[in-house]
Amino acid sequence: MTSTSALQDVRAVVRGPLRVLLLGRLLDSVGSGMTLSLLIVYLSQVRSLSILTASLVLTWMAVIGLAATPAVGTVTDRVGPRKVMLVALLLESLGVGLMGLVDTTAKAFAVATLMALGASGVWGPLSTFIAQVVPDHQRSTAFAVSFMMLNLGLGLGGLIGASIVDVSRPETFMVLYLADAATYLLFWAAIASLRRFGGPVTRDKDDIEVRGGWSVALRDRRLLGVVLASLVLITCGYGSMEAGLAIFITDTAQLSARLIGIVFLVNTLTIVVGQLFVLKWLRGRSRVRLLGLTALLWAASWFLGALVPGFPTWAGITVLLIATLIFALGETVWSPTAPSLINAIAPDHLRGRYNAAQALTWSLGSMLAPVFTGLLIGSGLGVLWAIIIACGCLVAGLLSQLLRRELTPAEDGREVVATA
Repeated sequence: MTSTSALQDVRAVVRGPLRVLLLGRLLDSVGSGMTLSLLIVYLSQVRSLSILTASLVLTWMAVIGLAATPAVGTVTDRVGPRKVMLVALLLESLGVGLMGLVDTTAKAFAVATLMALGASGVWGPLSTFIAQVVPDHQRSTAFAVSFMMLNLGLGLGGLIGASIVDVSRPETFMVLYLADAATYLLFWAAIASLRRFGGPVTRDKDDIEVRGGWSVALRDRRLLGVVLASLVLITCGYGSMEAGLAIFITDTAQLSARLIGIVFLVNTLTIVVGQLFVLKWLRGRSRVRLLGLTALLWAASWFLGALVPGFPTWAGITVLLIATLIFALGETVWSPTAPSLINAIAPDHLRGRYNAAQALTWSLGSMLAPVFTGLLIGSGLGVLWAIIIACGCLVAGLLSQLLRRELTPAEDGREVVATA
């Protein structure tokens, strides 16, 4: 379980088309990190929208993603993830570039629509793309490294963004959004270069229909169980972090906005340093149990976060950073586990739909979390907000344990495939 052994495993996986996908993901996530956690702050404190309205913009994006994702899954199975991503990344680049010009509620919702349509065509298809170019026994490593690249970019971008933004100078946000748009174009170029990869499993459309589509996927109790547990966990985990952490820090805890970048940097460093060690430890362990462990870690993180406003400034910052580290450890468990489980139960010809179903949990979580965040934090109940979502994580952990009886040992990750 040494770092050298873990690095050797990573080198064996990260090659060929996967290397290009990971490079594109890294470049894109740097741009996203500059803006991701600041949207509510930007709309409420720079563009003078209420916190609730700004939260509803995030919810609207989730609604659009929710509506588009099933179609994205179907199209992905028919034409392949590469073509879907090429269109989606152009849409998202356009939307992000325009966000810096938003100055009214109507414009915010219009631009958010473009961004959401683009985003709906990236997450699920990217997971499908990775699963296509990496054999089953290496997927946990591939998804873990992809997540490392994502978080490395987000953390670096968050640090850059927090060092540049000034709520009294709207032009600083315009610069960030334009830079973010450029990184989507870099990701587009990386995908465009993979001409021999990312096609459909079969080009016979009639064959796909005979073998089943969404009707088959939605009858799979394993998929429904994973989606339900993931939905609760993502709503109370990533969704709440994205929608509420920045405003919780500045509004509820009354800490500096510049701390946001430091928090995301700690998150990133924990993931980058810890992921390789955790990945080795995860091998051969039940994926269902690992989902439960993620839930416990995230619940502990939010319970600690709820204590932050009650401490003096420096003590509060320390507790916040410890909570961030714990949350990040949960992410290192989640990142190789959830997508590997989805792709373990997915038939090849329905892989796009199965990954789209999992992507729906992100859309729904991103829709529910901002509304809940806006209502509670906007009403001065930020501490109660943190406590409730911590309890939600525990509920998600219990739901995930019901999956074990539906899975074979191989699907649950309890059988380790020997490699040469």
